[in-house]
Amino acid sequence: MKKFKRLFLVSLCTLLLVQVLALPAAGTETTTQPTTEATVQPTGGVVAVPEAASESEFGTVCVNSGCRTIDGMVPLAGSEQKLDTAQGAFLYEVNTDTVVYSFNPDMRLAAGSMTKLITAIVALQYCELDDKVVVQSGIKSRLPASSVTMNLTSEEEVTVRDLLYGLLLTNANDAAVVLAEHIAGNRQGFVPLMNQWVQQIGCTGTEFATVHGVDGGESLTTARDMAKIIREAIQNETFREIFGATEYDMAATNKSEARDTMRTYNYMSDNHNIQQFYDTRVTGGVQVYESSSGACMGITATSTDETMNYIGVVLGCVRVYQENGWSVVTYGNLEEMTNLLKMGFNDYKINRVFYDGMTLSQVSVSGGECSAVALVKSNVDSVVPGSAQMNNLTINLKMRDGGLKAPIEAGEQIGTVEIWYRNSCLAEAEVYSMGSVKASGKTGVTIRSTAVRSDLGDSGILSVIGTICVIVLGLAAAYLAFNAYMRSRIRAQRRRRRANRRRIR
Repeated sequence: MKKFKRLFLVSLCTLLLVQVLALPAAGTETTTQPTTEATVQPTGGVVAVPEAASESEFGTVCVNSGCRTIDGMVPLAGSEQKLDTAQGAFLYEVNTDTVVYSFNPDMRLAAGSMTKLITAIVALQYCELDDKVVVQSGIKSRLPASSVTMNLTSEEEVTVRDLLYGLLLTNANDAAVVLAEHIAGNRQGFVPLMNQWVQQIGCTGTEFATVHGVDGGESLTTARDMAKIIREAIQNETFREIFGATEYDMAATNKSEARDTMRTYNYMSDNHNIQQFYDTRVTGGVQVYESSSGACMGITATSTDETMNYIGVVLGCVRVYQENGWSVVTYGNLEEMTNLLKMGFNDYKINRVFYDGMTLSQVSVSGGECSAVALVKSNVDSVVPGSAQMNNLTINLKMRDGGLKAPIEAGEQIGTVEIWYRNSCLAEAEVYSMGSVKASGKTGVTIRSTAVRSDLGDSGILSVIGTICVIVLGLAAAYLAFNAYMRSRIRAQRRRRRANRRRIR
């Protein structure tokens, strides 16, 4: 019996020794997988990133699933109807290239007299301001019925400057026709020049049929395209000056005395006739109305601290007249634009969402001695809600395909990052490693895994055997200790009995 117990204990000790020797060897394997994507949100909230966004190429997520660039498809303020009657609306911040709000931005709607913006910018490509233009005979016969005009007459000599101010300030149809005939010979020859220009700047939903837009809705555009047209046109200094003018005095001509001062119909930038819509932040614009296209408007506006520059467009608004047919109850476009700018300036601000030197998080590196620190090297600003802080935004970090593997050099690009507000991607940036990460095998550093393995290999079996051995050995040791204790008591009892017998004798 004693030999059996000794053999059993020796076997347990041998198994335990094998387990102790095997565990360190198994621990030298790194089982932690490299991180390929991580969502960082300081507040701990969960924001679902659309699946389509994760599959998009870098630089397109913030356009297709966000508000970045004028082509952004998910405006910061959403695309639900926020205005009363506008069929299409668009609010775009130029400095940060952010779409703040849109409603039916790509629906094709009647352009109406907004067409004249393109007539003006195309004319500036072919003419100088002081060029003399002779009005062709029969000008009035080539105008739409009940046209707004500058009262130009046949054979009258005017300058291109006169015609452009009449076109944009007073919405004069005769100015559009005279410019077109001067440049292309006739109205029909000028229209292709207009369509070619809008196509070159990326307008996909715009096509013009006439030079003035008073055509029963044949000339079509979209709110987004009109914002693109204004953004491109104001790059021309002369256009920008006329677009922002509130009045113009035209000199006498060979056929006419000096005309009355021309005044803009854009009552948001001029309070001479109507005060209720005047806004000192509005730097330029036009407002027009035709029964076929409704009330439309396009403006530029700058915040008082000059940090925000907006382009606003509303199309197809409803104008309401009194019973007399000419007194206006509601203009439609002016009220809608006032509300649009109120939202843009009062509810939103500009924040820097990425900055040069901004660290994001530590990212595990397969086979590396340490993690990599993700770093952004660019400054990116965006419009954000006025109450938003950085901890309201979600950072979606994407590592390069295949994960990160050592070695990695300092400054090496390791992935990209997106920053989101709710369901709109504000911006994207490339991500770099702040420092170098050496391979662990070249530094003598052993990486001990703390990951839980999902499968049992050789080291898993040895771990189970070792655990069993420890338990059995503990039980055996307890049994032997108890057995030794009991034997010592029995021996003590026997000694006491022998001693008692000797005393009795």
